[in-house]
Amino acid sequence: MAGAGRRRGGADSRCPSCGRPLLIQWVGQTAALQARVDLPAPDEHLPYGPALAASSPNDLVWCLPRQRFRPLRLRWTHHWHPPDCPHQHLTSHKCPPTTLF
Repeated sequence: MAGAGRRRGGADSRCPSCGRPLLIQWVGQTAALQARVDLPAPDEHLPYGPALAASSPNDLVWCLPRQRFRPLRLRWTHHWHPPDCPHQHLTSHKCPPTTLF
């Protein structure tokens, strides 16, 4: 069976360093990137503007629509992404700083 091992959707897991819940997913069709984002609670309000302001030039902002009866699927955001988009907007996972003793 060709493609039987290929999975669609995302993998829910935890960061091996900090233990926070993550959504790890390949995003895109032609040139896919593997996105690792913190998985927030479904009712947490994360608008596009603050996520864009918190991102760096090497960091992308992802749109996470939570649709009924469908798996979680991250979407690309572009310069034309509506600023009042009602979905959650996430940046790449960054472990909180730790102190080594």
